[in-house]
Amino acid sequence: MLSLAMLAQSPNALAEDYSHAAVGARIMLTGHVHQAIPDVAQRGYAEHWDCLNKYGEERGDQVFERAWRVREGFAGRIDSAADSIALAASVHELFVRFLSVLPWSRRPRIITVASEHPSLLRQLSCLAEAGIEVIAVPGEPAVDIVERISVLIDDNTAAVCLGSVNRQTGLLVPGLDALLPVCQKWGAELFVDAYQSVNVLPFSLRGDNLEQAFVAGGGAKYCQMGNGNCFMHVPPGRDFRPLVSGWFGSFDAVRDDSAARPLAYGEGAKRFDGSTYDALPHFRAGHVFDYFERRGLTPAFLHDINRHQLALLAKTFHACDFNRTVIQLTADVEYMGAFLALSSPVAAELCARLRDIGVHTDYCGQWLRLGPAPYLSDEQLTDAMIALQEVVEDCGAR
Repeated sequence: MLSLAMLAQSPNALAEDYSHAAVGARIMLTGHVHQAIPDVAQRGYAEHWDCLNKYGEERGDQVFERAWRVREGFAGRIDSAADSIALAASVHELFVRFLSVLPWSRRPRIITVASEHPSLLRQLSCLAEAGIEVIAVPGEPAVDIVERISVLIDDNTAAVCLGSVNRQTGLLVPGLDALLPVCQKWGAELFVDAYQSVNVLPFSLRGDNLEQAFVAGGGAKYCQMGNGNCFMHVPPGRDFRPLVSGWFGSFDAVRDDSAARPLAYGEGAKRFDGSTYDALPHFRAGHVFDYFERRGLTPAFLHDINRHQLALLAKTFHACDFNRTVIQLTADVEYMGAFLALSSPVAAELCARLRDIGVHTDYCGQWLRLGPAPYLSDEQLTDAMIALQEVVEDCGAR
């Protein structure tokens, strides 16, 4: 059984499972954007190839079996049920299906946060150009976002849409459990983008009072299965009729009459399913979920790893005594999501210079973002901060 000490050591005990990504030879601090995929997922490519070519038109059973495994995997990580999980290639695709259930003629307002991911914010900006009232509250300070949103909800509000972590500053959005009751009081829906929480932070629909919210996330970040694997928890026990509805959203995708009135919808989250798709991501994802189980990489253990890594990065940052005119750490680890965000007027330059010397980070505006992953050793994290000190000193000297 793996221990935190085994992952902190060099080489990290997991690194050999990611040999194709060469995680031991590079310092990949982009875990909040994309984590390496374990080698075992490569089996999915051959299986998908066989499914397409050997089984042809009879491949449906295999495809839907793999999809069900993915539903189960995501459901287990957010305390949901497999039949409450809808799947799609992207959060944006699921978000559009969610938007299509809202009563726009009666409730022409959406409330969101100005720092949301473009998967949400760009689509909402398009709606604003089309005449929908979109209120985007400032993302900072994070501590009172829920309170500032709650006072704006009224009977004109169709939905509140926000992330569980501020994508720019990396700070947790506290108090989400108090937001759903306010939405329900006024008859508004709640959509939570939990991509930055699933499989790395404590996140439970039951524990966070979000069972009757729409909750989306995906596999490219902390679930380590690459793009094309996104999900949305659909509130159970309600008869939604999304206007954007693919042919998989019916009771029986083959036998149902798509022209029948009233239009038939499937049960639960199935009504939010799409249409024919490339199933390769699901073949990969099934192997990754199995790998997590086999290696004991539970959400709770992954959270412990992440907290250790963030604490080490923060401790090393403070020990380096950085030039505060160039870069600052403005929050304690207890308030962070799963990545470290450093404020710097030259964040873009620092990111580029670090990449030139083999340390991969990213930036969002003034924020240089460092996202660790469980296959990185303590030595790699310390080396990354020392490398950052070198480029910061160079920037500060000019």
